[in-house]
Amino acid sequence: MTSTENSIGTLPPNPTGLTEIVDDVLALCETERVSIGDMLSAFGGAGFLPALLIPAVIVVSPLSGIPILPTICGTMIFLVAMQMLAQRRHLWLPRWLCRRSIATSRLKSGMARLRGTALWLDGHSGRRLTLLTQQPFLSVLHLAAALCGLAMPFLELVPFSSSLLATAICLMGLAITTRDGLWALVALLPIAGAMAILLAIWG
Repeated sequence: MTSTENSIGTLPPNPTGLTEIVDDVLALCETERVSIGDMLSAFGGAGFLPALLIPAVIVVSPLSGIPILPTICGTMIFLVAMQMLAQRRHLWLPRWLCRRSIATSRLKSGMARLRGTALWLDGHSGRRLTLLTQQPFLSVLHLAAALCGLAMPFLELVPFSSSLLATAICLMGLAITTRDGLWALVALLPIAGAMAILLAIWG
């Protein structure tokens, strides 16, 4: 372990859905600020799936309008997804990233707005097209999440557009959590929208 990295821990049980992610983040909103490390610790050591979904849920919310925040979250998503792709047993993140924090007043407002949507998505999930949540397709989802995270900084030029990629990551995470491959297919829609924006910007 180098001085710039922090071992987060081994794999705890995965969350049961997006609502659990939102509720656990909301439960932390009792101080003035909360760090990424605090959010990960709320899951008992932070496994890969919570670490992937927490920044994605943040960027889906209106918090994506905060300058630099999508870039920070995109960086975290990329690092976590690449480690998932490599099938690492331990999650490692840079210490500077774990120490990044956000005002809980903003965090609470953003998460509260998302809770209804999270409940609806969890309530409409089931074991469908499970083949798409198993290998080798599982690695495809991890790679897609990594590429989405990598692209987020480029979408900061268009306010809130990075939320499209974050939505795709949330849907892919939901697919993995609930073994519902249908959501993995639905994730292609926001990815297509984000690609259209990128082409319009850089084309």
